[in-house]
Amino acid sequence: MVDATASWTCHLRPHHCHGCAQYAKHTSYAKPRYGPTLNAHTVPTVHANASPWEAGSSLFRASSLSDWLRPEAAAFPGLHLPRRPSWPNYQVEIDQVQGDFRAEGDFGALETTVSKVEGGSGWDFEQAADDLLGRAKLPQDLLSIIKDDICQFGSTVASLCPWSKSFIVKLELMGEDSCPRWHMDSYCGRGIVTYNLAGTEYATDDIVDFWELEHCGNNDCIIKDKSKIRQVNVGDLLFMKGKNFPGGRGLVHRSPDVQYQNGAVLNRLVLKVDVP
Repeated sequence: MVDATASWTCHLRPHHCHGCAQYAKHTSYAKPRYGPTLNAHTVPTVHANASPWEAGSSLFRASSLSDWLRPEAAAFPGLHLPRRPSWPNYQVEIDQVQGDFRAEGDFGALETTVSKVEGGSGWDFEQAADDLLGRAKLPQDLLSIIKDDICQFGSTVASLCPWSKSFIVKLELMGEDSCPRWHMDSYCGRGIVTYNLAGTEYATDDIVDFWELEHCGNNDCIIKDKSKIRQVNVGDLLFMKGKNFPGGRGLVHRSPDVQYQNGAVLNRLVLKVDVP
């Protein structure tokens, strides 16, 4: 965990990184006491900033998961399937299971490794979903949606990464321990969907200072034009290539800012399908 109270300076590139000396005051690692207040019974609307089909886009926008397997999709660092949430905002119910999730692990995540189907060449995402969701005390309709996502989303990710020897499925509550720093994942890839509050933010290559991304770590220096930051919606399916994905650059992204209500953190419920 980065200490947001420590003041530091980037000595590698001081002529460029003007904001580093005041990083503690301006970085998004800082945790405000109070943040945006939401109605816990209203489904929030999170709008993408621009169409992924624009010049310089980092996402291949699809109309079905099978589109992700089309040859033209391979050139993109991210794959996106927009989806309008069909479920209500279960913010209260999600926050209530925080203790159960944290009892399972240090980061508030339920986790399972997916194995291959016995006697076959496919992956048993259905069994993984049953193992995982049997430990999640969430509304039944939401659990059904998550199970469908694990099975269909997971199978598509497996098809995208046929070399992988394993897949890790996580159902995670993300609050103040989220990752607000701009980064590329250090493994092959990650499939992710957020079920409430706000989706993942991402940046196209043309607004990223990759030297700062690799050496400095200051969010204020990594993004050249913050007005061009983009964000997927709640419910959208997103696959993000990582540094180790064969044949291409990963997607630069970050978790959205932590949100609060009456001083209490609001947790995001997130499904992840990781490719080690």
